[in-house]
Amino acid sequence: MFDYEYWGNGTFSADLNMALEEFFLKRASLGKAIARFFSFPRDCVVLGYAQANDPIKKLDNSFDLTRRITGGSHVQTGSNIIAYSFAVPRDGSFRHYEDMRAYYAALVAEGLGDIGIKNIVVDNKASTINVDGKIIASHAIIWGVESALLHGLIILDSYDVDTLANRIFLGKRKIGNNIYSEYAALKNLPAVSALLNNVAANSSESVRTDALKGIIAQAVLRRVTKNHKKMAVDERTSAESLNLIKKKFGREEWLKKREPPFTKTEIEAIPDSWESSLDGELKRNLGYCLFLQVKDKDFKKMCAGD
Repeated sequence: MFDYEYWGNGTFSADLNMALEEFFLKRASLGKAIARFFSFPRDCVVLGYAQANDPIKKLDNSFDLTRRITGGSHVQTGSNIIAYSFAVPRDGSFRHYEDMRAYYAALVAEGLGDIGIKNIVVDNKASTINVDGKIIASHAIIWGVESALLHGLIILDSYDVDTLANRIFLGKRKIGNNIYSEYAALKNLPAVSALLNNVAANSSESVRTDALKGIIAQAVLRRVTKNHKKMAVDERTSAESLNLIKKKFGREEWLKKREPPFTKTEIEAIPDSWESSLDGELKRNLGYCLFLQVKDKDFKKMCAGD
């Protein structure tokens, strides 16, 4: 469908990763299709584009805080996550952002299947990829005027949910006569490292993590494109992204107020941002992003132990 540039599988700071996502969205408007995988060197809570920062219980030096360009709510990234990103020109290949969402979700799921993960089901209504009814990957999208970008995360290792719960708000749902918690659902998430426990089994944790990231990236990339041009985040790319950090991602105005917002000349829609305008009031009291669009009947199963 596209001729892709592949920008590798790198680890960058939270703000640099977010700046690179906007950089690649803009690059795609020039007719380039982009695929990349990326990681974070330390824990980071990532707010959604239209979300207030109220889910943060206490900000300390044990984790970073940033805001992304896509919709949804807060999610924690870190060394236990590998993220994927695809940016494409709006050349008519996808008529609607739901087409793009379904297309790449299927490819990521197929790539995970190729490495031996079983019982995978894509839920495009919830923007998730599930294993045995529980979320192993989730994604969000921004639908620009001239280009579009979908990015998401894959659970590589289990969260330290107690630490996470001390940092951010985790919601609860009353379903029928019972209360179900995002804490329980996070505890039950499947992780690639547990599902593929024979990969680099005798290696150190860091070596095994890097091996799994490489296996996942190559498997998904093979599903996305057979031929691609290898690219690298070099000094020029970093300079343009660092400029975005200075003007936007590294500033308190962006982190706290989502300033400056996108304009209608740049962006047509940010799904799951709960507003018709791009500069509306920031949304409060949102649950954890992975479960935000999950139906009650499915959430109940996610909270239940095996």
